[in-house]
Amino acid sequence: MNTAITLILGALSTVISSLAVFAIKKYFGKRDAEAKTKEQEHVLILKAINAVGKLTIANCVALRDGRTNGEMSSALKEYEQVDRELYTYLLEVNSKANS
Repeated sequence: MNTAITLILGALSTVISSLAVFAIKKYFGKRDAEAKTKEQEHVLILKAINAVGKLTIANCVALRDGRTNGEMSSALKEYEQVDRELYTYLLEVNSKANS
């Protein structure tokens, strides 16, 4: 009788600890995925801020000199590229969140 109780308690403790490990692994896996998403979002935001800064400087130089130069064109292209990347990223994130 004692052997049966010992076996049942041993099996029960194994099942409970396995479920706990599974739940913890799932929780931290989800947090890692969210952290990776946030990291990508922060990189894109910093790129956008940098592109706006370059565009602002090029605009100021163009206003000061009374004409545009190559800096304005390249800054505008960089801004448009980052804007598309950020838009695409936001669409992906929102589509995943809504599905």
